[in-house]
Amino acid sequence: MVPSYAPGPRIEPTPKQPKGRFLLPALAGLLAGLLIFGTGGWFLGRSTGGDPGPAPAVAQSAPAPDGGALPPYEQNQVAINQPKFTGPLAPVAQGWLSQVSGCSRSGDPGGPVLNKGEKTRVRCEMDAMSLIFVEYATIADRDKARVKTLGQNVDARTLTPGVGAAVERATPSGRTTGNYVEYAYQASGKTVSGIWWDDSATPVAAYLLAFWKEGAGQKWEPMRDVWARYA
Repeated sequence: MVPSYAPGPRIEPTPKQPKGRFLLPALAGLLAGLLIFGTGGWFLGRSTGGDPGPAPAVAQSAPAPDGGALPPYEQNQVAINQPKFTGPLAPVAQGWLSQVSGCSRSGDPGGPVLNKGEKTRVRCEMDAMSLIFVEYATIADRDKARVKTLGQNVDARTLTPGVGAAVERATPSGRTTGNYVEYAYQASGKTVSGIWWDDSATPVAAYLLAFWKEGAGQKWEPMRDVWARYA
């Protein structure tokens, strides 16, 4: 049973996004083209001349959530997700738009239910983790919700060893500055680990959630790494 003070997420590990599905066809086309246009001898020489050495690296485009050139899959995710994040939610969600999927917004059919003091809630999935973005009615309402996670930060010292202290800090992207809290609680007999962060200038917050064992591998580093990449 989830304690009454928990953020109330529904954690459902989801399969990994098939982000590599564009790479194999591209490599197959490249090899075919090289053979057709007369470079087959080079590959033959490499295969018969002893140790060929390391294979040449294939350059790949890194995700650019802040507006750089994105691969088609990430471009499509941005186009799908962006309309769900309006007003004050836009800055806190910006870095995640190309990575998350299955986003649903409160008020939409099947969307998440608002808790007391919340104005808008958007829930998304990212592999085995979930993300919730919330616009509160007021900054005071947001701060009340954060106080509850601070209590769960204390609980996390027993539930999830290695939990960090709550701090005030800027996100790695610099888009927002506010409070960062690692916390944990019990839900349906399992431990859920979470990272909360907010924007001190607006009534918004977001939190990243995973089952401590199945989703995070009983380590804080995976969740911290994901947060550092996109927050």
